[in-house]
Amino acid sequence: MLVAPQIRRLLAPNPSPLTGDGTNTYLVGEQDIIVVDPGPDLPAHIAAILAAADRGRRIAALAVTHGHPDHLPAAFALRERVGAPILGHPSLAGIDHPLRDGALLEMGDVPITVLETPGHARDHLAFWIAADRILLAGDLIAGAGTVVLDETADALERYLESLGRVLALAPRVILPGHGPLIPDGQAKIREYLAHRAERDRQILTALQKGEATIDEIVRQVYASVPPPLQPLAARNVRAHLARLASLGKVTRRGDRWRLSADARP
Repeated sequence: MLVAPQIRRLLAPNPSPLTGDGTNTYLVGEQDIIVVDPGPDLPAHIAAILAAADRGRRIAALAVTHGHPDHLPAAFALRERVGAPILGHPSLAGIDHPLRDGALLEMGDVPITVLETPGHARDHLAFWIAADRILLAGDLIAGAGTVVLDETADALERYLESLGRVLALAPRVILPGHGPLIPDGQAKIREYLAHRAERDRQILTALQKGEATIDEIVRQVYASVPPPLQPLAARNVRAHLARLASLGKVTRRGDRWRLSADARP
């Protein structure tokens, strides 16, 4: 499916509550192709990528936004089949070429700039096609809903920095790792920033009622989230609390959190 000039999307057959309809794999270029996020190691999906690239085209490289199992593993199978190198964050095991922030990929038909965008994952990269102002966002931004943050203490701070960085690029279109194309990239990024600010307010409001554990906050702030997904909601709450603590708005005693004296929602 053509989603932008010289960019085709293939949907991996791995639907789930976390992946939506599945992982989006993008084939960038017409003759020399860079495959962005090859996806999970599923034979049907790998066959679809090879078929899409087998019409006078050559897979020149396999670029991954991050190392999660719904984005990376098919790269290894494809490397065995076509010999293309795997490109990704320097911390990823098994890659052929580490990508540094600001690097320009010119091995395909379309020049692509590498952006380091941690927050969802420490090893997360996004890919920027400046000529068309297209952002291949991986899991920095989803086509529907929001994303789960990394488990590190500064995940939210890094995530907000990443969102601010891509907003400054003024993307026209965002191609997410999951979900449909986002036609107004700037509006979506602003929506994401507003969502995180609202989560801060909701957590502070919950703590106005008294000190609480993370699980107790989750039950108030994420009341509509089904129980199997609440551990992921707890990860996001933990990230927000860590940032609010760094701002002096909350404090922790054991496993319980409370408002600081001068905190306001």
